[in-house]
Amino acid sequence: MRYARRLLLAALVCLVLAAAAQAAPERTAIYMTVAGPLEVVRDGASSTVLLGGRVIHQAMGAALTAQSYMSVGELGDGYDAVLIRHGVGNAECPITYDLVAVGADKTYAVVPAINKCSRLVNVNVDGDRLLLVTERQNGRTEIIEYNDKQRRRSDAKP
Repeated sequence: MRYARRLLLAALVCLVLAAAAQAAPERTAIYMTVAGPLEVVRDGASSTVLLGGRVIHQAMGAALTAQSYMSVGELGDGYDAVLIRHGVGNAECPITYDLVAVGADKTYAVVPAINKCSRLVNVNVDGDRLLLVTERQNGRTEIIEYNDKQRRRSDAKP
């Protein structure tokens, strides 16, 4: 009888711990950038991007997944970029990507839906430029350039 009671209590504790673990936010990616740790955290159906523990981007009702991480430019004057897949897309709009760029000065820029509903084919770095090669639904290739001017503006978020 004692054994059955202990077994039942242990099973109950495991069940409570499992439920608590499912309710806790899940860190799906952590990158050490020049501006500090950048984390993608999923909490239920929503996701958040944190830079140094501070929220810089959110998607309510959509999963954010880190797709690519790049260091761009010179070490002392460059930036780190994380390409984040936004949701899972659909037939009308395949996967879209958000771009997060952060500098050593801790300023950042978030460019939502940078790829305009096109499929990502390749990511290249050319000096201080980030080049995203995408393919539209009609098969045409497009090159999207990010040159970090947006992050360096005077109104960039510190």
